Amino acid sequence: MVGRIGSRRNNLPAMMLSAFMLIAGTGMAQGQGQPVTPDADQPIDINADNLEVQQDKNLAIFSGNVIAVQGRIKLRAERLKVWYRPADAAASGGANGTIIRIDAIDKVFVSSAEETAQGDIGIYEVADQRLTLTGAVVLTRSENVLRGNKLVMNLATGQSKISGGRVHGRFVAPKRNGKGAN
Repeated sequence: MVGRIGSRRNNLPAMMLSAFMLIAGTGMAQGQGQPVTPDADQPIDINADNLEVQQDKNLAIFSGNVIAVQGRIKLRAERLKVWYRPADAAASGGANGTIIRIDAIDKVFVSSAEETAQGDIGIYEVADQRLTLTGAVVLTRSENVLRGNKLVMNLATGQSKISGGRVHGRFVAPKRNGKGAN
């Protein structure tokens, strides 16, 4: 099953995928705090074994080897749940079809050319612009690695927090001419 979601005007699924990449990028950037949405203007292609739409719940569920690709960003998970605004909300000023929340569930892995992020569950709450990644979280950029049990990131501010048990970071100095920098 192949699905195509998003538009240039309201591309919230794109923000979700880009947000996963921001975790690794902002976490490793050591305080740059500048939210960036790489490839946010690109279309999103979603491939899955199944798609179930529960119109009464305003919910679309992609399941079975879900792969979502937007430009250079790739998201893999076993399930992707997408909640959207009810059709009657359009009459009260909300846009019909606007994404409210996206959950990536089970074996969540996001990658770009430079970074990866993984965990058990990823939740993007659109109104709060908050992304939460939980369960054996691992963020990688080159040889730099951050590990923890829970990561919460505010996409509006670029601030992130890793918590839940011990947090481990490994930071490797850039190499010059095959040797470590001094």
